[in-house]
Formats: sequence, structure tokens, C-alpha cells
Amino acid sequence: MAVFAASTNPTTILTTQNTKTILALLSPAFTNSLYLATILQRLLSTTTLFLLFRSYLLSIFLLQQSYHASKILLIQSLYASSIACKNAYWASKKGTRLLWMSTEGMRKKLFMEFMIFVLGGGNQLILVLFWPGWIIVGGGIWGVWSLCG
Repeated sequence: MAVFAASTNPTTILTTQNTKTILALLSPAFTNSLYLATILQRLLSTTTLFLLFRSYLLSIFLLQQSYHASKILLIQSLYASSIACKNAYWASKKGTRLLWMSTEGMRKKLFMEFMIFVLGGGNQLILVLFWPGWIIVGGGIWGVWSLCG
């Protein structure tokens, strides 16, 4: 089987007489088709402008709606976060109060030990540590140290 075999059908050669008759037949069709092409082009441009305008209006509308929706979501999230903060504050306050009340026995024992220490032999040590004259003595030492440097 040959793929590149010569054609067995005779080909017709167009002459000028044949082309004149074909053009004479097609001439009114060309005139009408050019008229229809201009009408189609005008319709296409009008439709394109209409679609462009509608898409512009739709995009502006969607932008405004998304702006209002984001404002509503912002207000709702502000409300929800304020409720969450109030609940967290209340829980921490209650937890702190419970913790303070649970350490009451230990605080009483520590205060008792401190009072025994102060009223016993530790009174002199407390007086030496918290003597108000240390401010004057400390200020004098700092002045001599900064002058002699």
C-alpha cells in the first residue's frame, strides 16, 4: 500500500470564465456578509461594554458588602473577646482568692515563728538590719568612695 501514490482523479483547472461566473454568484453574498460583519462587530462592542460596566458595578457592590461584613465580624469578635476577658479576669481573681485562703495556716505558722525570733534573741539582729541610720552611714560611705574613687 503506497501512501504517496499519485491521484487517480483528474483535477479541474479553473479558467477565467469559471472564476468570473463564481465571483458573479458570490458578489451579493460578499456585500451582505460585510454588512452583517459590521453589525456583528457593533453588537459585539456594545455587549463587551455592557459586560464591562456590569462587572465594574458588581465588583464595587461586592467590595462594599465585604467591607460591611468585615465591620460586623469585627464588632462580634470585639464582643466575644470582651466576654472572654471578663471571664478570665473573674477566674484568675477567684483562683487567687482560693490560693490565698489555702495558705492561711502556713502564713499563721510563719508569723508565729517570726514573732518568736524577734521577741527571743533575734531582736538585736532585726534592729541592726533595719536601723534607719544605715541610710546616713551608707550615704557617707558612698560619698567617700565616689570622691576617692
